[in-house]
Amino acid sequence: MSRDEPDYLKALREDRERRQSETPKPAQPALAPKGAPPPEEREATRWAKEVVGRQPFKVAPSLRGARCAVLIQPKSVLGSAPITLEGLPDREALLQRVKAAIGVGENVLGCYELTTGRPLALTIQDGKPVLTPGRPRTIPKAASPEQMIRQATAQAEQRAKARKTGDGREGRR
Repeated sequence: MSRDEPDYLKALREDRERRQSETPKPAQPALAPKGAPPPEEREATRWAKEVVGRQPFKVAPSLRGARCAVLIQPKSVLGSAPITLEGLPDREALLQRVKAAIGVGENVLGCYELTTGRPLALTIQDGKPVLTPGRPRTIPKAASPEQMIRQATAQAEQRAKARKTGDGREGRR
């Protein structure tokens, strides 16, 4: 290092050296595995589609692993604001989010509890939001591997019976 080096270059060099000397932090594990969402989240998305109708909406990343969800449309000066399905860890957080949304004038379209599969009706009593559970929705259960294999073999048998003879599939490999 020379003495006639500008201060900003000295600061940059020191910052680079400090960053290199720090130990790298271990990567944080993902909250949930990537891939297809679990049945509860798929059902929450179906519920949101029923509530909003033909309007498009976004599913926030916070829905992954959440226990409750809220469907919110923020205020917009120009046109209609995008509707968002947000996930929250529990009912207390859901109530806090609803209070905040009402406070800033956002439109709360609905609430849903993923753990029980119930839509939650939102009412305001004495200035406080109150959630009352609705009728539970049926959440389709995933088929076991044995059931999947049985279904696949049954479908293969049906396709084999329905296949025309001489369609060019036999004998070539």
